[in-house]
Amino acid sequence: FGSSLCWPKPSRAPIRRARLSSAGLPHVWPRMCIKENYVLKSGFDSNAFLSDMKAAKEAVGESGPEDARHLEFLVGLARGFACMGYVLVILGASQSFALLPGIACVAGAILISTARCMRWVIIGHHVTHGGYDQIHKKHPGVLSKHYKRGIFGTGWRRFIDWLDWMLPGAWDVEHNKMHHYYLSEDTDPDLVERNFAMLHTMPLPSFVKYASMLFWMFTWKATYYSPNTFKELEHSRKNTFAVRNWPQSRPKTEPLTVFDFAYLPFLHMLKGDFKGALFWPVFFIQWLLVVIPMMVLVVLPAAVPSALGVTGLWPFALEWQSAALKTLVFSVAADLLSNAHSFVIVACNHSGEDLYRYSTSCKAYSAEWFLRCSYSSVNFETGNDFVDIFYGWLNYQIEHHMFPDMTPLQYRKLQPLVKSVCKKHGVQYIQQNGFWRTWKMLRCAVGDDKMVQCDAILPPKAEDKQKAAAEVVLERAMGS
Repeated sequence: FGSSLCWPKPSRAPIRRARLSSAGLPHVWPRMCIKENYVLKSGFDSNAFLSDMKAAKEAVGESGPEDARHLEFLVGLARGFACMGYVLVILGASQSFALLPGIACVAGAILISTARCMRWVIIGHHVTHGGYDQIHKKHPGVLSKHYKRGIFGTGWRRFIDWLDWMLPGAWDVEHNKMHHYYLSEDTDPDLVERNFAMLHTMPLPSFVKYASMLFWMFTWKATYYSPNTFKELEHSRKNTFAVRNWPQSRPKTEPLTVFDFAYLPFLHMLKGDFKGALFWPVFFIQWLLVVIPMMVLVVLPAAVPSALGVTGLWPFALEWQSAALKTLVFSVAADLLSNAHSFVIVACNHSGEDLYRYSTSCKAYSAEWFLRCSYSSVNFETGNDFVDIFYGWLNYQIEHHMFPDMTPLQYRKLQPLVKSVCKKHGVQYIQQNGFWRTWKMLRCAVGDDKMVQCDAILPPKAEDKQKAAAEVVLERAMGS
């Protein structure tokens, strides 16, 4: 599974695992009591490593017309997949059950699923990170203006560019800002091990825990990612309903799922907190308005045989009611498949017993930043459009976290350069099969494995220690 592409093997000897509370969550140690717990030795040449990484990016060069044409190819391919998928599903569903109509429906569902994944993880992902903004500045007119961060997928263009369970603006806040700049810290909303901490402590057989992950795999965008990204969006804005009324008993960093909307009002009522009990139904309605368009998109294909049947224009021998039902079934199946596909290529990028979690933050684009991108991310197989499209270009995750605002083609050029820099400096660089990484992620999700806990990759320099000590003294003085 590509284990030969993982170096160096992480050393567990100097790493102290965080003590767990009864709830399965790491205890937050007081700052002055945090023990030294670092991955690399103080002799590591961070300046040379940082210089080599920046040189690697410069060697790739700026984005240009080639990247614009490649984006248009990806957009056209996704649209073609979607149109062909819907046609196959509707035509297959209009025939009596047989092998060829069944193959048409299955193939159509796969094409719809692939198109939906491409619009999110390839097109929407790189555009909203600003990967194509440089093209608009240096080569005006080469690319349509809406392929730009802050414009793509907003307003009415959401229905054309990227209609999914997540609101594009909400995903921008949760992913582009929170996840990227707090990678594998407790404030990272995508930290799988933390998000499933409750599952770790449940007194359930191991096979039941793994089986429960199948539910999340096939529904996660609607049941978890959509409400959680919406929560992050509302907290990022000033004076929203959520900001003004968020229950104090609910930590803002705790993941939000659709099931929380069902039981939290009753929990607040039992505590006598009627304001909190009323908050959740209102917040649920706000979120529901965001996902209704996606619900319509999922059931819309079934409207085609229904409309033709009601108007007397249905041309097939099979009853239109049966065709509409079959179309609906395969349309829902396409969305479930899209959930599973995206879960496999997204959720396992930063989870596994060979990856690291941090109790401290770091400065963006510092040596520590680049090291964390490598020690807390993994790549999959890379190198051609077939493999890269299947993985949604998330097979360049290490490079993407180091330099988030690049185009897919630039990552393909950058990957071997970053890999060689990591090898030169003895820095961990893991590149393995996506299905193998999914298994490692599942083991962390159910609690069979644990990520490596540390304070940081690099030990602080002498001047940093002095500054930290001065801050502790100041805090004590203010406290007294």
